[in-house]
Amino acid sequence: MNNTPYLVLSAPLMVQTEVKRSKFLAYVAPTQGVAEAKAFVAKIKALHPDASHNCSAFVASRPENSIEIGFSDDGEPSGCAGRPMLNVLQGSGIGELTVVVTRYFGGTKLGTGGMARAYGGAVNAVLAEVETALKAVTVGATCQCAYQWTNLVELLVSQYEAKILAADYGELIDYQIDIDARRAHEFSEEVFERSNGQIVVKID
Repeated sequence: MNNTPYLVLSAPLMVQTEVKRSKFLAYVAPTQGVAEAKAFVAKIKALHPDASHNCSAFVASRPENSIEIGFSDDGEPSGCAGRPMLNVLQGSGIGELTVVVTRYFGGTKLGTGGMARAYGGAVNAVLAEVETALKAVTVGATCQCAYQWTNLVELLVSQYEAKILAADYGELIDYQIDIDARRAHEFSEEVFERSNGQIVVKID
């Protein structure tokens, strides 16, 4: 598992470019997973049902992931739209994003090379203006403790900048925690030591 943080988009954005009177509207959005990517593509297609083409590309997870990716030429000649768009995404160093380039034909044919440059250029234009944030890779952790250890667990969760996803209060407290993968082992050890071995944190 690669625990290194990576860049993701902070917000969606649209930038319009024009090549020989053809308009290219490049929409980009943060999307987690293939399902969200496809939903975003469908959303933009619904916004522009009269467009000549709505070509798309996505990287569904980490920026270097070569499995959860996809693209569509949406009727443009094969290799002239979706693939150049995906190439730009993969070279951006940003993960979990989808781009849809909506084209309104301007009456002048661009040729295959011209189309590839136009679609790739549209994606470059919108990515040049996006805002990004660093996303930490997290893992799940669980532990069970007596009520006397509540303050300790919650203090350490705060110190490690983790999050309590759920707490089930029965005879004991069952915690579900989300924590930076790079610090999970250290967190587990400190909880065990400071509880005098009473609390064992299990990392998913």
